[in-house]
Amino acid sequence: MSGINLLTALSDNIVVDRDKCVACGICVEKCPVDNLRLKLSPCRQACPLGVNAQGYVRLIARGEEEKAIELVRETLPFPGILGRVCSQPCEAGCHHAAIGSESIGIRALKRYLADRFPGTAAPLPRMEPVSGKRAAIIGSGPAGLMAAYELRAHGHETVVFDAEPEPGGMLRWAIPEFRLPANVLRDEIGLLERMGVVFKCGTRIDTDGMGSLRREFGAVILAAGSAGHTRLGIEGEDLQGVHHALPFLKAIRSGNQPALNGRVVVIGGGNAAVDAAQSALRLGAGSVTIVSLESEREMPAFKWAIAGARGEGVGVVNSLGPVRFLSERGMVRGVEFVHCVRVYDGDGRFSPRFDSCRVETVEAESVIIAAGQSPDLDFFGKIGIARDGKIVFDPLTMGTMEKGLFCAGDMAGGPGSVVEAMASGRRAAESAHRFLSGEHLRYGRAYRGPVETKFEIVTENDVARERVSIPGRKFTGRGDFTEIEQCLDEETARKEARRCISCGQAYGKYRTCWFCLPCEIECPHKALRVEIPYLLR
Repeated sequence: MSGINLLTALSDNIVVDRDKCVACGICVEKCPVDNLRLKLSPCRQACPLGVNAQGYVRLIARGEEEKAIELVRETLPFPGILGRVCSQPCEAGCHHAAIGSESIGIRALKRYLADRFPGTAAPLPRMEPVSGKRAAIIGSGPAGLMAAYELRAHGHETVVFDAEPEPGGMLRWAIPEFRLPANVLRDEIGLLERMGVVFKCGTRIDTDGMGSLRREFGAVILAAGSAGHTRLGIEGEDLQGVHHALPFLKAIRSGNQPALNGRVVVIGGGNAAVDAAQSALRLGAGSVTIVSLESEREMPAFKWAIAGARGEGVGVVNSLGPVRFLSERGMVRGVEFVHCVRVYDGDGRFSPRFDSCRVETVEAESVIIAAGQSPDLDFFGKIGIARDGKIVFDPLTMGTMEKGLFCAGDMAGGPGSVVEAMASGRRAAESAHRFLSGEHLRYGRAYRGPVETKFEIVTENDVARERVSIPGRKFTGRGDFTEIEQCLDEETARKEARRCISCGQAYGKYRTCWFCLPCEIECPHKALRVEIPYLLR
């Protein structure tokens, strides 16, 4: 007995029940001696917004959906949007994938919560007192919406300007109704309106307007997105019957659907190409074929989206690059392609190489080009934040060369995913808030908090069950823009949530526990217990 070191014996006295713990981190925050650390689950580490996926999945598994949606809304005010169109990096990071089984359907579970507790019923977040400061946001896409939410929650008067007649940016005008219904978008934007965010739509900001905004508002965030489409610059691109994906998709969302019939070829391999292809089917195309520069493995579109398009009859041809459009009496009649032998060089840079001896012709009555999008760099050059064709900004603070002027979304690094755009909007809003409050823009920003990101994950409680299938509805023909993917029911959602390993949890790291118990007392789920000698307790 005399050989036992009491401190060593008590070093593992923090006991956590994995079934009850939702990795909220409250116990870590409450520890007065800095003993505790939070093991951050891989899904949460992978999320650009840091959404506690482990936590809400665990709560669903326990049948506590109301607590689950509350946890989601702590970091994500738009679960209905991301429950449908998120690129789901959390699922790519899920430990299930690392051990050879299918990842948890985290996005579908988020959608389940969002549909069960829709945006119209979302409570207002905790809002700080009115600051008397004003902030302007240019652009109401995902980055602008998140920035508006954060700034208004900080108590600042927030005004969002957008050139389009309704807010939402690319969410509203580029993502099809069958992917993201307009009513879902309106409901979640409605939360911002209830918070007091003012939207001034139909207002295009030019260089003079920017000068006025800088004088009128203490901070300005540029989140205008990449509304411009990329041209291929090849022969016949202006023929009748040749469309570009973004204007094509916007026309549909605006109710000005172009007439399509016969064979349609979509050039591109991203999500816009897939969306355009499925939209073409709904406009009455006889057949639709996606022709991608990339191999099937390299296509940037979501794999589940490609599979869905194929299920509706869309064809996919890979490793072909367009050379010229073929015409007949001013109308497009096909596309000439050459075989692409390489898309990226050894360093991963876009550098396609072609075999000009291998030529293929694909006949078509309509062609949709989905070759990418770009921001209006001329405008940004005129206001002094672009140099050599690029916007110059600090990736930590999103600050530009102009004091008090910040950027977010596609402007800050090119087109990306919706969740990445929202994350950059949050960073820009944090900087704008600090600027308005007279605080240092960079202090403490790189610190992730008292967390552990590398640790051994215990899998002994792994539920060896196949991932559930996400329900969907079949495309019924011309004019059918009804949402494809459907919501999980309660039984299925809870069954899927129970597959979660629950990787992250708090633990005592430094052997400095004083048995003071605030960690145990403050745990809202009674998941933590401090083991101490009975005489002390």
